[in-house]
Amino acid sequence: MVSMAANVTAEYFDSKGLRYDMSDDGQMISTGFELKNCPGIKVLIVFDPGDESVSLRSNDIARIPEEKKDSMFAVVNSLNAEFRWIKFVINEEDNTLFAEDDAVIQLDSCGEEILECCLHFAAIIDKAFPQIMSSIFG
Repeated sequence: MVSMAANVTAEYFDSKGLRYDMSDDGQMISTGFELKNCPGIKVLIVFDPGDESVSLRSNDIARIPEEKKDSMFAVVNSLNAEFRWIKFVINEEDNTLFAEDDAVIQLDSCGEEILECCLHFAAIIDKAFPQIMSSIFG
């Protein structure tokens, strides 16, 4: 069943001329953002069945070399303490770093709310990206 919030969000994105893809089941939207510091980010928006909240998740921001993994946990903890509304996570299965966020939405205004969350989400990733890369390659 297609999420009502996904439909409202898709209509809002259409009205703003934003490109996105909606999953076949209508429960997810993916979109992308070009950034200043980071080469770009894809954001997956997952709608809860009750249309009351969404989860945002980025694609992989960086791949962490095995020898840097332990030191990156401290970097991720520092980033998570510095930035509100977003959580950086290391996937230990493939040593990748991604970001995630959750937000409560209102059905009648969710398109605008979700776009604002996505923009804020992408801006934080862009701001953190130089520190992430410096920690990996510095």
